[in-house]
Amino acid sequence: MKVYITILMLGCMFLVFPQQQKTYFDSQITQHLKAYKAKSEIALQHGDKEQAEFLFDSLFENHLKFSHLRDFSLNKVKGGTLKTSSIGKPFLLITKSSWEQIKDEEINEINRMSKMYKGQIEIIVLFWDSKEKAKLHSKDYNSNVIITYVDERDNNANHIIKPFKHSFGAPACFFFSEEKQLLKIDKKFTISNESSRSEVAFNAIHEKIKWMLFSDEPTNEDIITTLK
Repeated sequence: MKVYITILMLGCMFLVFPQQQKTYFDSQITQHLKAYKAKSEIALQHGDKEQAEFLFDSLFENHLKFSHLRDFSLNKVKGGTLKTSSIGKPFLLITKSSWEQIKDEEINEINRMSKMYKGQIEIIVLFWDSKEKAKLHSKDYNSNVIITYVDERDNNANHIIKPFKHSFGAPACFFFSEEKQLLKIDKKFTISNESSRSEVAFNAIHEKIKWMLFSDEPTNEDIITTLK
């Protein structure tokens, strides 16, 4: 009788305190992106960049932040596939288009960061193009950076992968925790045209990556934190 009462009480607790349901990035994008884009376009048409940024921040904070990444596979330029479920560290997913002119300073800094944080994070570059074109770009990155590609002409890009292109375009950068939760997005991941001097360019991309990787308060320690 005591066992029965205990089981009944546990059942009631689960009803009163239900487990929090996971939200997924692709589902949230499908549900909320259209409204965000419509409002954002109106703001930009009126030259209101501040409102456009506010809309993006609201979309991220209210719907995308801490959403989970479903498991999917990416084609690696060097052969084989990369399953996101096999990544045991926090990781950056940087989306690029092969027709985009990627600056040497940006590539050099990504290479340097991949060495600096080797063993702590994975840096994955995803090219939206053919294997041949992605392979040409891959020669510029060191072996610590994983170069992948999605050729949409093959119709192999499923609904889980496509939101990374059709949400914010390319270039963009998504930072996921080791639990595959989205922590931050940089929807314009590139060095600005104003960065003419090499050191300025280095600092620009370094600051972007530190903003993606570290806690909100700057730190000089080479330790990755994934805040919840």
